[in-house]
Amino acid sequence: MIDDESFYDIFWDNTNLSRLNMAQFANQISLYQPEYKEQMLEYPDKPNLLPLPKSKINKITKNRVSDRDFTDKVMTKKELGLIFSSFYAWNSLEHRSYPSAGATYSLEIFCISYNTEILNNKILYYDAENHGLSSTNNSAPSWKESTEPLNYNNEISPNLLVIYVIFPSRVTNKYGDRGGRFALLEAGAAMQQLSLQIAESNVLKGVVLGGLMDDFWKSKLGLKDTDAQIACGFLIGK
Repeated sequence: MIDDESFYDIFWDNTNLSRLNMAQFANQISLYQPEYKEQMLEYPDKPNLLPLPKSKINKITKNRVSDRDFTDKVMTKKELGLIFSSFYAWNSLEHRSYPSAGATYSLEIFCISYNTEILNNKILYYDAENHGLSSTNNSAPSWKESTEPLNYNNEISPNLLVIYVIFPSRVTNKYGDRGGRFALLEAGAAMQQLSLQIAESNVLKGVVLGGLMDDFWKSKLGLKDTDAQIACGFLIGK
């Protein structure tokens, strides 16, 4: 028995990124040898091939890419509406665009608008029930100030940074430590929902970031004294 700290909390603490260990993380990446990468398992029997249907979802999936070659074109309010519809509660707060264990919905969506028609240079919260963006009244870092704590070195600013934030107690209160896995599955489902929305738009592009400095962004979002955990970021531009 390990005091009152859950195994999920220990996992999150051990994977925390900050200025203290960012160099170590970068070194770990530099030592990786891609020629030894294993992407699938192999078995002696030949696979029984399946038909590949030309469905609408498969067409969209085929167009999904990670792309960070952004322009300086302004993102419109209509495009913002398209992006955040990926997280909308279409049939009440317990029935959104992506699944959640026991409809607990531990995920919340925040963003910083760098170059859009509305609410630029503000930290915003997405209201899934009313499909709107609310200012948190917390000061937003500029794009230049954001690059280091995003672990991202591209000087070209995206239009938008979306930040996925997990509140684990919502799901661990019901499922215990196992709920930690469910929270990550939920974040992954929401990430894929946005990826496909971008792929279908034909005018937007984006890239997922998994190396955010946890404490920096928790503080900027005004969540320092909560159990919130930074899951990932998503840069979106035109």
